[in-house]
Formats: sequence, structure tokens, C-alpha cells
Amino acid sequence: MVEFALVLPIAVVILALVATGGQMLMAAIDLTQAARAGAQAVQGDLQQGDPTGQQVVDARHAAEGELGVGSLSCGGRGASGQCVTVTTPGSSGPGQTLATVTVWRSVDSFLPVFGASWTISAQATTEG
Repeated sequence: MVEFALVLPIAVVILALVATGGQMLMAAIDLTQAARAGAQAVQGDLQQGDPTGQQVVDARHAAEGELGVGSLSCGGRGASGQCVTVTTPGSSGPGQTLATVTVWRSVDSFLPVFGASWTISAQATTEG
């Protein structure tokens, strides 16, 4: 009984760390897929000559569809929720980056001792 009482807290902490790591890994995979979907949407907009505002809207809708959420809430990097940004450099051409789509999400920890939440992000680029 004494051994069980000594081992149980350590086992619970280890299990919580494994669960948090798994949760963060799943979030990273989901965000990578969402960033790629957003970059593909932006690539289509660039080929059609759509304005930057439309590119951001389309990238957000593609990321939302990939993440399976109704709307992404943006509160700044590190804030709670998730968000999508699209960055388009001034020049474009063959082999150059046309747009970068960044998607991030705050992930809450199972153990608040190691921090209340972490920000996970993923990035995808489109090239000309």
C-alpha cells in the first residue's frame, strides 16, 4: 500500500505529460494540414488575380474546413483560440515565395503546473 501511494503521483504526472504531448502532436498535425489547405486556396486566388483581402478570407475558410470549426477566432499570437494569417511579399516570380499562410492555436495543458497553455503554429508557402 505504501509503495502504491509513493508511485501513484509519479505515474499520474507521467500519464498527464504523455497526454499533453499527444494533444500537442495532434494539434501540430491538424494545423499543418490546415496551413497547407490555406496555401492551396491562396495559390488559386493568386492565379485568378484576386486581391489580398479575398486571399485571407479564402485561406481562413480553407483552414476552418480542414480543422472542422465554424470560425477561427483571432486574438493575437499566444492568445486563446486559433487564427490564420496570410503574408504576400512585394515581388513575385519563378521560384519565389508568393504567399505564406500561418495557422496557430493555443493548446491548454492537462497539468497547469507546466504552464496554462502553449501556442502551436504551422506554416505553409506557395511558390511561383
